[in-house]
Amino acid sequence: MRRHILCQTNLEVSQLGFGCVQLTAHADRRDAIRVLEEAFAQGITHFDVARAYGFGRAEGILGEFLRSKRQQVTVATKFGIKPPSGLAGNRWMIDLAKRFLGPFPRLLQRAKQRGSAMVHSGVFTPAAAIQSLETSLRELGTDYVDLLLLHEASVSDACNSELFDALQQQISRGTVRSIGVAAAFQKVAYAEASLPAAYKVLQFEDNARERNLGTLSRRLATAVITHSIFKPASSLQNAVGKQPALVDAFSSEIGVDLRQQETIGSLLLHYALASNPDGVVLFSSSNTSRVSANVRDAGSARYDRRQLSRFVEFVDAALSPGSSSTNVHVPTQRGA
Repeated sequence: MRRHILCQTNLEVSQLGFGCVQLTAHADRRDAIRVLEEAFAQGITHFDVARAYGFGRAEGILGEFLRSKRQQVTVATKFGIKPPSGLAGNRWMIDLAKRFLGPFPRLLQRAKQRGSAMVHSGVFTPAAAIQSLETSLRELGTDYVDLLLLHEASVSDACNSELFDALQQQISRGTVRSIGVAAAFQKVAYAEASLPAAYKVLQFEDNARERNLGTLSRRLATAVITHSIFKPASSLQNAVGKQPALVDAFSSEIGVDLRQQETIGSLLLHYALASNPDGVVLFSSSNTSRVSANVRDAGSARYDRRQLSRFVEFVDAALSPGSSSTNVHVPTQRGA
């Protein structure tokens, strides 16, 4: 796994990072730890979590994994979205409810929806930020985080002078190494020109369908972490069955079989890595085999620029409104 210094931060990171949003999908905490161990064994050293993930439980799982590895990894966590408090946020009650409702998927889903409705977003006061950080440090079992990100913050949230001063104090104390904003790209794009330079990291969605990264005005001066790289996969799989002529044409042009789900996933991964070579590309999985397969794939030189460019054309053609097997754009041969 390639490692490099993340722009502006002096943090050495793995190019692939592991998103911890699915850690609490496991019924057994030990299974979640095994996924983290597999990611680390495969060379992933950047782990992304948030105070809100798993109703506040994900950080504790990551903290258990970190006990003997803290100096070997970088950890990003987020604040601004508070998980439910009281019984609704009690980890033992949540685990009990999951075990009890496990055989009844609809009831479990309904319980999750009710819990999600109790989550509080937009909590960016200085006091709330410090309280969230202190809780994160305790759950993670560490005295510092490498990145502290504002979770779905607006421009006014991030530029609030009192909050900014409070975050700067944490950097001075050594509890935080760098700060940034993790939000939907629409918010990031609107905010980036106004953000103080101390916000050194921007985290947002970027993939072969939503090609957001290239539109950043501060790209060379800001560290970028991207996620949602596999988001177009299911839509592309649906399109494959409906547009065979399009699929055959682009498969021939790219030199791969786009009817294969694994091939589409691989191309999505390599597009993301090529798009953000100096940042971190996040993915999440609850399956150890999928984690190791993604890392092995990332380390292979499977596609050149021409192939990735044609793949982007395929994505646009397959997912454009009104596309169908009777309205096929056949790619023409061009030089690399």
